[in-house]
Amino acid sequence: MRRVNCIISGLGNIGSRFVGVLNQKQAQIRDQYGLDVRLVAAVDVDGGAIDPNGLDLAAVAALERKASVGTLPGVGQPGLGILEVLQRVDADVFFEATRVNLTDGEPGMSAMRAAIKRGMHLITTNKGPLALDYAGFRALAQQHNVTIRHDGTVFGGLPAITIAERDLASATITKLEAQANLANSYILAKMSEGWSYADAVQGAKDVGAADQDETLDVDGWDAVIKIVIFANAVLGMNAKIDDVRRESMRDVSPERIANAKNRGNVLKYIAEAVRLDDGRYDLATGLRELPRDHALAALGAQHMGVSYTSDLFGTITASIHETSPLPSASTMLRDLLILYQC
Repeated sequence: MRRVNCIISGLGNIGSRFVGVLNQKQAQIRDQYGLDVRLVAAVDVDGGAIDPNGLDLAAVAALERKASVGTLPGVGQPGLGILEVLQRVDADVFFEATRVNLTDGEPGMSAMRAAIKRGMHLITTNKGPLALDYAGFRALAQQHNVTIRHDGTVFGGLPAITIAERDLASATITKLEAQANLANSYILAKMSEGWSYADAVQGAKDVGAADQDETLDVDGWDAVIKIVIFANAVLGMNAKIDDVRRESMRDVSPERIANAKNRGNVLKYIAEAVRLDDGRYDLATGLRELPRDHALAALGAQHMGVSYTSDLFGTITASIHETSPLPSASTMLRDLLILYQC
């Protein structure tokens, strides 16, 4: 039995669900994989909790974002921040699941760097820091001999990076296309059923596919940062956000959707990377008309999907029906098991 001490920062929709998954799967992780995973510290926006023997996972999960982990009896400390925790607590793995910030990547940026410098492996679902400075994190991880796993930063619960690294080994990806954003997928699907743009946006919020501020989704930023991270992780690029051509969805009309349908096509919001003759990749996100026989054309309102075209394996497509944050949260457990080669 190998003990793995962990710290988590961020107990919102993703982080709290991950703790619940870890609690639910605890016995299986021990019996099947030989890992004794202990959450020795947890931090949210209002406080933290530390227990060298491992926090009560059920108690942390039961907070359900209604109270701070800093209120837990005996172990909680209101106002305790993640940087202080990272200095005080030794751990093997740092889970980072705070909200995306594309301005400076904080608070995840500083916490992730601090954890790596302390020799902790990093598992994250936070897209912001990696989109802003992927090369810097890669270099820092190499310097401190740790690993970064981040499948949850790209296409939801899909193992998109894992598929590319493992199942497309030795292949050259010539084209990647992804239905990468649940909000945009939902909006387009509902507008094709006759909904107005405003009603479709509100519907996406109601089912949890879009944040209350839908800007990152409908203006394409979420898809942009996902394709940037994928390009850096898989395609060997040093891509930046400004390298991606971006189209907003705000001006999409029912007529455009109907015209695509009349031509036998389906209008989708797609993130893509296309290999050029000189070996570089053209990165773009925006509205695309896909023929009905395209692998991504049949995906529904709450699906994400990715299609890889390569020189050796032709086209391989994977998709996921994601109706809650649970699959995205569960990527952190999958990354942990891959990290320890289970």
